[in-house]
Amino acid sequence: MKEILLMGILSLLGFCRNSAPKNPSFDEQLKIFKELGFELNAGTNISDIKRWDEQDFLDEPFTLMYATLGQTIEREPWTPLTDKCWDFDTEAIEDHGSYVDIIKNLERITRGELVFTDVKDYVDIEEEKAWVSFTFNGQNYKWDLKIDNDWVDPNVFLKISELTQEHKTKGKYTVFETGGQDIVIGFESPESLKEIKNKTGLKISWL
Repeated sequence: MKEILLMGILSLLGFCRNSAPKNPSFDEQLKIFKELGFELNAGTNISDIKRWDEQDFLDEPFTLMYATLGQTIEREPWTPLTDKCWDFDTEAIEDHGSYVDIIKNLERITRGELVFTDVKDYVDIEEEKAWVSFTFNGQNYKWDLKIDNDWVDPNVFLKISELTQEHKTKGKYTVFETGGQDIVIGFESPESLKEIKNKTGLKISWL
């Protein structure tokens, strides 16, 4: 009885037992992601996920597939595989438009909960000057950003995350460290993030 009560308390506190299968096949991983709401966008298919050798998905269970689902197809019109997450290369600031792309992708993965309009930016690596501006919930924002060659200023993500706190959105941004120079950003409710972590074992945290 005490063990059952303890498990119930731990569950409420978010310490649920990890139910991720051991050594899952490619199909098992994809099935679990689909059950978690990772639906493929129109114009994409499973062959777009199989851009790596199948053994790679077995060597990095759930990790590689999660990152891949956040990517685009490898042909025009470069459609994102899903709108549940975004695999972002942190070395992607090249010119005007770089931060516009970031804001638009951060909007896309909220699946309609956050809408940014009149998005503009300025990026000049040599001049060491960058900013991004947009309108959100009737308020205008303009943030000066740091230049570090072609690396992103991480403050842009922190500031966007702060907006979700300020406006009390249902979903919040999440981040997953891949171990490389890319990160996978998601947008989940506490309940959906808990379920993803329990069924995949991925160490996803709040941004």
